[in-house]
Amino acid sequence: MTVWEWVLEILSALLLLATLVWIIALWPNLPDRIPVHFNLRGEADGFGARASIWGLWGIGVFLYALVTAVTRLPASLLNWPVEPRPETARAMARASRHLVRGMKFLLMATLLHLTVGVTAVALGRWAGLTPWFYLWIVALLTVAIGGCAGVYRAGLRLPTAPAARGPDGPWPEVVDFPAARSTILLALTAIPPLIPFFMALRGDATAIVGLVALGPYLLVVGFTFWRPSYYRVTPTHLQIRVGFADFDIRLTRIRRVRPTWNPIASPAPSLRRVAIETDQGETVLVSPLDRDGFIALLRERCPQAVVEGGCGSRR
Repeated sequence: MTVWEWVLEILSALLLLATLVWIIALWPNLPDRIPVHFNLRGEADGFGARASIWGLWGIGVFLYALVTAVTRLPASLLNWPVEPRPETARAMARASRHLVRGMKFLLMATLLHLTVGVTAVALGRWAGLTPWFYLWIVALLTVAIGGCAGVYRAGLRLPTAPAARGPDGPWPEVVDFPAARSTILLALTAIPPLIPFFMALRGDATAIVGLVALGPYLLVVGFTFWRPSYYRVTPTHLQIRVGFADFDIRLTRIRRVRPTWNPIASPAPSLRRVAIETDQGETVLVSPLDRDGFIALLRERCPQAVVEGGCGSRR
């Protein structure tokens, strides 16, 4: 295990132990009836015997044991999003371990917060679960979606890209251009999830709608930024593989190629882009990391197109 995995394991065990210590410490002071259910506002709307708090801790122990067992399963028994290859198996196994151990840590943290909330409401110290409880739910969704995307990304790791053309040599027949990723765009995607957080902290019950909507939102964003993204130029096609975008453009259909900073939505996770216009009036924006090399290759393979930028221009 890596150092990070050891840290997560130790913290998870400490959180489970802290939950037990908390229950034992407050057990003599708990009333006969304690909350066993909370509504979306965090208000207690169901009560049961105080012994039910041991059932809550028992669920935590079960989840801890279950997730721990999953981390020890042979790789052949796991359900992978893509079939591991010899060159990707190690990275996929590491990514899956990080995902599972991260989930275990968050589950134990959620358990501790819930236990503290139950006892605090039972003793009259809290009116209900604090809005901060929603943060654990969002964190679990984020780690689950991001972790699965990480495993998927590790499984689709591209083979070593072909060498670029030398000073006097030709391009290979198939050339892969990795997609550039903008930290600015990544930072902007973090703004929408903050809105339901703010609403939850203000006690707005409708915040739960935004928190639930974060699931598909994080799926799209995570898939876009974590899927191995590239643009493959073959002798006949430009293949675009970015996020959920998976389509081809025949090189003979390309009429114009030019650099751009156009910010509209497109299969381009960076603002440093290339606009590709086709014979049907469509404009596709892409963001290859080597923009000049990408334009130079299209200049060579699309003699019918007007190509701007790169190492020169042709009109």
